[in-house]
Amino acid sequence: MTDARRLRTDLSLRASGVLSLAIAVTAVHTLARLHPAAGPLAFLLATIGFLCASAGAMLLVVGGHIHDPVRISVRWQRAAR
Repeated sequence: MTDARRLRTDLSLRASGVLSLAIAVTAVHTLARLHPAAGPLAFLLATIGFLCASAGAMLLVVGGHIHDPVRISVRWQRAAR
């Protein structure tokens, strides 16, 4: 992969993280403005806020390194058959 393509991938993933965090802030802010906080809408907004905040923070911090290979310990590798 070329450096320009790698940079474009990294920046687009980080921008997706910022967008996801903006969606999370909007959902949590809307949830905070609800007067009867019980009900399916409140649970939906809380779920959207949590999932978008978690994914957005991960994408913003990790960026393009999300695709890096990870070494797995011998203990957790599949046994040969």
